[in-house]
Amino acid sequence: NPVVYLNYLKPAVANEYEVSRNVWLVTLGALIWDILSTLPEDWQVARTSKPTPVLFAYFSAIKFFVPVTIVVPTFPFPLAGPITQCGVLVLSFTVFWVIASAASSYLFLKRVHAVFLEDRIVCHFFTFIWFAGFGTSFLSLISPLHDYHEIADTKHCIGSGVAHYVSAAFIVSGLFDALVFLAVTYKILVSYRASTPRTWRAFWYGEALPRLSRAILQGGQQYYMITAGVNVTRAVVTLLPSASPVLQKAFSTPAVALNSVMACRVYRNLRL
Repeated sequence: NPVVYLNYLKPAVANEYEVSRNVWLVTLGALIWDILSTLPEDWQVARTSKPTPVLFAYFSAIKFFVPVTIVVPTFPFPLAGPITQCGVLVLSFTVFWVIASAASSYLFLKRVHAVFLEDRIVCHFFTFIWFAGFGTSFLSLISPLHDYHEIADTKHCIGSGVAHYVSAAFIVSGLFDALVFLAVTYKILVSYRASTPRTWRAFWYGEALPRLSRAILQGGQQYYMITAGVNVTRAVVTLLPSASPVLQKAFSTPAVALNSVMACRVYRNLRL
């Protein structure tokens, strides 16, 4: 059948292409479940909060931008078609990826600002790192117009690879997350040990900490421990010369979605 796009791909590439599509569909399903299951909490957050940049970032990170980035590439690419401008389409949802990533990291930037309220140097430093991460994320907007092409005349798209310089965006983002986690943990540790010295086990599990400090500590632990592995895997696969282009791109969507979901969950748990 000349209109079946898989006929024009090598068996190994076709298999990876189908695996990639399934990964995106699973991510979409998990994302929809998370959105629906947290609607009551989101309504409470919206009802009890004033309109602020943090509130906008919270809803932008997961309730609008990430679903669009999943839905747009999932349905036209492998399922529906036809697509005549692959690069333009990929560029459009890559813009949403950039915004979603910036919004989720902005939630943690404001957390640092709140914890280090009286230390302007620390606040300015993390603001600079956040802007650096936001700036380097625009590197991902360079390649879509050139790296995606149509599979024969089937009106379906496939990528030719991920440029190595795009990994700079992953690295800076991961560095920001690690620094935020270490800085906030250190600040709580100093305050905690100064007031009530206890064992490291009690500190790690937040025992005897005030509710707010415990929520901040455990929220940072949950976010960093869960997302660090995904982000490292994405960076490694992108930098591996032997990794296929399909697999290199397959990790991007779950990584952005997981980062956004966890950032919103940590903010929601702290807010409520």
